[in-house]
Amino acid sequence: MKAAATDSALVQKTLPARTTRTESVQKVFIGKDSLQIGFMPDSVYKPDPKKAIWYSVLCPGLGQLYNRRYWKLPFVGAGVIGVAYAINWNTKYYNAYTNGYRDIMDDDPSTKSYLKLLSANSNYPESQLVNTLKNRQQKFRRSRDLSYIGAVGVYVICILDAFVDAQLYDFDISSDLSVTPSAPRVNNYGGAKAVELSLAFRF
Repeated sequence: MKAAATDSALVQKTLPARTTRTESVQKVFIGKDSLQIGFMPDSVYKPDPKKAIWYSVLCPGLGQLYNRRYWKLPFVGAGVIGVAYAINWNTKYYNAYTNGYRDIMDDDPSTKSYLKLLSANSNYPESQLVNTLKNRQQKFRRSRDLSYIGAVGVYVICILDAFVDAQLYDFDISSDLSVTPSAPRVNNYGGAKAVELSLAFRF
C-alpha cells in the first residue's frame, strides 16, 4: 500500500510538470520569429504579409518560400527562366540585324556581317535585302521590349501573390457551404401581421 501511494504521488507531481513544459514550448513557438523556426506546425504558423512582400522584392520566389507554398516555386522558376531566355534570344538577334543593317548601308565593302544572317541559297536584290534587314531588326526589337515587359510582369505577380497568400494564409476555404431555410414566422408589428422568411448561409 505504501509503495502504491508513493507511485500515485509521483505521477501527480510529474503530470503537471509535463503540461507546463508543453505550454512553455508553445509560447516559445508563438513568440519567436517565424523564420527562425523550421518545423513549426502549419496550424501555429502565420506569415507576415509585410515580410512576404520584402522577400519577394529581394528575389522572386522568396516570398512563396517564406509562405511555405513550395509547390509554387517551379512555376516561379519557369517564369523567370522563360523571360530571361526570351530577353537573351531577342537581344542577340536584334544586335545581329542592327550590325548587318549598318554594314549594308555604309560604303565599306569589307563589312558584310549581314551575309551570316542569310540562307546559303538566298539571292535578294540589294533594295529587298535592305528592307528585310530593317524589318527583322524592328521585329526583334519589339520582341525584346515585350520580353522586358514580361519580366516586370513576372516580378510584380510574384510580389502580389506572396502578399495575398500571406494575408489569406489562415482563410477557411473548406467546402462546408450550405444554405439552411427556416420556417416562416408570423410577426405582429403594431397590429399588422407580417410573414418572415429567412435563409442562413453557412461558410
